[in-house]
Order: sequence, then structure tokens, then C-alpha cells
Amino acid sequence: MNRLARKSLLVAGSIGVAAALAACSSSGSGSSEGGSGDDVTLTMWLWPGMGFADKAKQYEEENPGIKINIQEAEYADAHQNLITALAAGSGAPDISGVDEGYLERIKESSEMFYDLADYGAADLEEEYLDWKWAQASSDDGSVIGIPTDIGPMAMAYRVDLFEEAGLPTDPDEVAQVMSTWDDYIKAGQQLMDETGTYMFSDVADLYSAIREQGQKQYFETDGTLIIEDSPQILKAWDKSIEAMDIQANIERQTPEWGAALANGDFATVFLPPWMLQNIKNDAPDTSGLWDIALMPEGSGNWGGSFLTVPAQSDHPEEAYEFITWLMSPENQLDIFEENGNFPSTPGIYDEPAINELDDEFFIRNDIGAIYAEAATLVEDVYRAPMTSPINTIMQDALGTVADGAAEPEAAWDQAMLEVDRQISR
Repeated sequence: MNRLARKSLLVAGSIGVAAALAACSSSGSGSSEGGSGDDVTLTMWLWPGMGFADKAKQYEEENPGIKINIQEAEYADAHQNLITALAAGSGAPDISGVDEGYLERIKESSEMFYDLADYGAADLEEEYLDWKWAQASSDDGSVIGIPTDIGPMAMAYRVDLFEEAGLPTDPDEVAQVMSTWDDYIKAGQQLMDETGTYMFSDVADLYSAIREQGQKQYFETDGTLIIEDSPQILKAWDKSIEAMDIQANIERQTPEWGAALANGDFATVFLPPWMLQNIKNDAPDTSGLWDIALMPEGSGNWGGSFLTVPAQSDHPEEAYEFITWLMSPENQLDIFEENGNFPSTPGIYDEPAINELDDEFFIRNDIGAIYAEAATLVEDVYRAPMTSPINTIMQDALGTVADGAAEPEAAWDQAMLEVDRQISR
């Protein structure tokens, strides 16, 4: 597969976000604070899978006079619709979900959203994971969004393939023997030598997993580009190059990935809890062959979002009261039980619904506990507005090496040229 053809809806949307928001940064909000005392309808823009519908109905029942009008669009469309409404100066909802991949670009025009600290959000900080809260807050104390779910990363692995290769199969032993990425690569080489099976599917996956474990990636917090001197990025690149021989060169979210997973062509997958369903869907005949352990050197995060209140809303107080109720620890637990969204409120991680979560498809009977532990290991990663486009540049560059189209040094140099081109646009 030609990696240069890789396209990402997230990146395509993200590249346009900065320009769209910059174009509207001088627009007035056109809104007034507070309500008229009459019944209030709060329009809420989401994308499928967020799992808030039942809770919205409960809130309506418990708060007569408040109606929640949830409007869903596909993930990319939901964000683009928000960007368009902000640019137009009208048409934005009272509440909008914003994925973490778009958050930094949204924060660039934070004046187009209510500062939720003005309504008491700072008092809620201790209820949420430090790193999650930090994503939606600023050094000046402002808060642009209330955290929803998270996507802490762990490692699923094929027990039968590990056993055949002479590798440990108990999750604690796996985590100990593969506690570093060097150990992981060494184990992958053993797996290949003994069974002819690849350790993982795609070099971009390994790069992403290692990259997410460093607080500083491509930029300093003041916007200075540090990619060529960033220890975590250099490590992620170098380890990915070292692991070229133990990756199957099959991208996720392709039919080939699902077929290879079902066939046992690779033995490990780095994944958040919401992606466990992908394994079940793509490889149903492998039930009982998978276990889950911590990733080498900690964890990372893939997924999660925030609820924001655009400044065009005439009902910021009512919107704030609803979203803070909705994302309270108790309601995040209910949403998790109903929909599987992993909570961002660690105070409930000891609840049986999380701590004892299991699934007969996977061997271990405490899946929730391992992801709760992974969540506490996630670093507070700074994501600049250009982080997503650069991620794609780096992953595509590694893809050219995997495809045999470029040597590592040439691929790196070409990636740096493309990064400079994107930054200077």
C-alpha cells in the first residue's frame, strides 16, 4: 500500500481550522447572557457514539423548563459545522462537543466560547484527571470545555502466539518482560524467529504509541518548533526504524488489517478501551485467545472530547449547569455502563462497574482495572495547532521506509522539509 496516499479526515479538517477561526476571530458573538425566564431549549451538537441521549432525557425530567435538543453529524462534519458557524457569526449551538484532536485550534479563538471558569468550573478540577483537565484549560485559569471520556492505551496480545514463541503469557509477566520498547522489539524478533508472525501491524502505530508518552513532542508551549531536537520524537522515530522487520506493514482501518488480525498475522495491538470492539468485530473466531497488559514504558491517550459553550449561546448558565451535571463522576459512570465511554473522573475507578469489568472474549477478568491504571500513567502532552498534520507527515515518512521507497535518513529529511513547508503556510 502506498503510504503517500494516506488521507486523514481529522488532518484535512484540522488544516483548515486555523484559517477558518482566524477569519472569524474579530466577529462579535451576537449573543446575550442569561435567559428570559421562559422555557429554555439547549441545542447540543455531537457525533455518533457519545452516548448522552438517555442522560439528556433524565435531565429534562428532573429540570422542568429545560429541553435538550441533540443534533448529531458525522465526526468530521460535526467539527466543520461548528467552524462554519463560528466563521459566520451565527448558527452555533448552545453546547458543542469538541474532540481533543481539534481542541488546540479551537483554543486559538477561545474568545468565541464562554470561559467556563466564570461559572465555577475551576472548582471541579479535582474531579478529573490532571492531564485531561489541563488539555481544556489555560495558564490564565480559563476553561474552554468540560472533559468527557478518555482513551487510555494498553496492549492486547495473542496468548497462543506468545506461547508458541516461548514468550510469557501472564499479563503481569508480559508487562515486566516488555517493560521497555527495547524489550518489546527484542520480544518481537523472538516471535518472528520462532513463529514467522509479525509483532504488530503498522510502523505508524509504534511511532504513535511512543510519541504519546512524551510531554514535549513537536513544539514548546510557546510555539517553538523542536521536532529535530525532541528526545521523544527522535526516540519514536528510531525505535520505529529498528522495528521495521517485525511489523506487517498493514494500516489500521483497512480491510487488510481486519483480515490479518483474524488470520493471526500479527500478535499485538496498542489500543484504547473503545477499540476492543474492533478486535471482536474483525476477528470473532479468536475469542479467548487475547489478553491485555500495560504497554511498555507507560501509556498514552487516543480519543476523548470536551463539551464547550460557544459565545453565540443565549443560555450559557443553563448550558454550563447541564454539561457539568452530565459529566459528573456519577453520570460518567452511568454512561460507561451503558455505552462503554471510559470516564475521565478517577474517583470512580474503584467502582465495581469499572474495576471488575470483564469480557469473555478476552482472558483477563479486570479489563476496566488495567485501563484505569493506564489512565493514571498518561502524560500531560502539549498538542499544538499543527500537531495533527505533522503526525501524518511523520507517519507517511515511516510508511515510505516500510514500503521500500526510501531509506530512513532520506525519509526523515523529506519529512522535515514537509514540516517546514506546512509551518510556513
